[in-house]
Amino acid sequence: PDPAPARDPAHEASLRAFLGGFGPTVAPEAGDAAPPDFSAQCEALLEARPPVVSSIMGLYPPDFVARLKERGIAWWATVSTVAEALAAQDAGADAVVAQGAEAGGHRGSFVATQAEAGMVGLMALLPAVVDAVRVPVVATGGIADARGAAAALLLGASAVQVGTGFLRCPEAGIPPAWAQALGRARPEDTRLTRAFSGRTGRSLATPYVEAAARPDAPSPAPYPVQRGLTQGMREAAVKEDDLARMQAWAGQSAGLARAVPAAEVVTGIWDGVGELLR
Repeated sequence: PDPAPARDPAHEASLRAFLGGFGPTVAPEAGDAAPPDFSAQCEALLEARPPVVSSIMGLYPPDFVARLKERGIAWWATVSTVAEALAAQDAGADAVVAQGAEAGGHRGSFVATQAEAGMVGLMALLPAVVDAVRVPVVATGGIADARGAAAALLLGASAVQVGTGFLRCPEAGIPPAWAQALGRARPEDTRLTRAFSGRTGRSLATPYVEAAARPDAPSPAPYPVQRGLTQGMREAAVKEDDLARMQAWAGQSAGLARAVPAAEVVTGIWDGVGELLR
């Protein structure tokens, strides 16, 4: 977990005023909201004993890694650079998930302030990571169909991880406005933003995201302060199905996502890869 960030009351006041323009009014104490307890989450994982756990934005502590190993739980660490991949391998990761710059949602970067500086597309990142580590490499970022999956396998990936490609499936249950926008999205219709949580992520270029990127807009507060400040807006957007201010994460291949059951997405990729690589 991140250490508690330095707070700037005056800056937070300007952010509350800015966010109030998107509604609802943001209370002064909103920025005090704390994220879920990390230690409790780790204990819940150990109790659930899933076959695999994954991490993002850093590495698990050595004592927790040892407890995972004792229970036979594999650890897949998300990385965004070769240096992070090597660090994950040294820390005991059983596999690394190489996250290309195309990926939707939060960046997996270990150091928040370096998330944008370390942006590398999957076509360049994947073979470099494969060549650098001994553990299996899972490719993610911009993969939404059999073509992307086959390309990743040819570049040395042992498997692929699809995110945005499943969001239009009924099982995902996302708001209709978000799902419809994904179907219309072109690769250039996404933006990197810290405006939702304080951490860098890739979202659809909604009116809120675009407004937050203007030079005259207040810069986002650090995580988790920004997350707390935007919580009311994000919840209201989902309730009202209002894409303009919704936290609508999306990768650059969002337009390839299909509104079909998840099983059909999986079989389509599996069968398609078999055809392409036959």
